[in-house]
Parts: sequence; C-alpha cells; structure tokens
Amino acid sequence: MEKLFDETHESEARYYRTIWYGYFEGDLDQALQETIIATVQNDLAQKQENPPTATHWVFYSGETNRDAVDASVRASFMVRYRDGEFVSNYNMSDFNFVIAFDSIMAFKENLEKKLNA
Repeated sequence: MEKLFDETHESEARYYRTIWYGYFEGDLDQALQETIIATVQNDLAQKQENPPTATHWVFYSGETNRDAVDASVRASFMVRYRDGEFVSNYNMSDFNFVIAFDSIMAFKENLEKKLNA
C-alpha cells in the first residue's frame, strides 16, 4: 500500500495525526492484517515534533461497489490509537453489509486483539 497523506492537526492544544493509505486488494485476510499491523507499528515508531494525542489510519480498498441507489462506494478500514488503546471501524457499501458483515466483524475484532496485545 502506498502512503497517500500524512497530516497532523492541532486542536485545543492537542495534536491529531491522520495517515491515509491506498489501496488494499482482495480479501480481508491474515496477510492484510499483518500489513496493517506492520504499517501501524512503523508509523507509531516515527518521532513527531508534536507527539499526537491520537493517531488515525485510513486504509482504502482498491475496489468499489455499487449500492442500492447506484452510487459508487469505496470501502475503507480505519484504525485509531488513543490513550494506549486501538479501535477500528470498517466503512462499507450496503452490498458488503449484506453479504460480508460477519467476516468483516471477525477481521475487525481479530485485528483489534492483535493490536492491543
């Protein structure tokens, strides 16, 4: 995956870093999990002039799906690190929600367990 953007914003004397990556292909599998974990660990290891209160990652899918009203939707997997804890979220089309929700949630839960170990 290619780093698209890396920005840190200040708000109320705190710093928030967001890093966007594109584009993952294929299934939500072990290889993708390992890539996300390695990417997150590498980014956290970088020294920042203003250490962030929270760091966010957005990993965009290379594929798009059509939803019920014929709009194009690009899935994204997001990870947040704050106060020593990782949480994640997966944005998806209604199509993915119907056919892949259980596998997406399993991927998400497993990733969070590994990141928080």
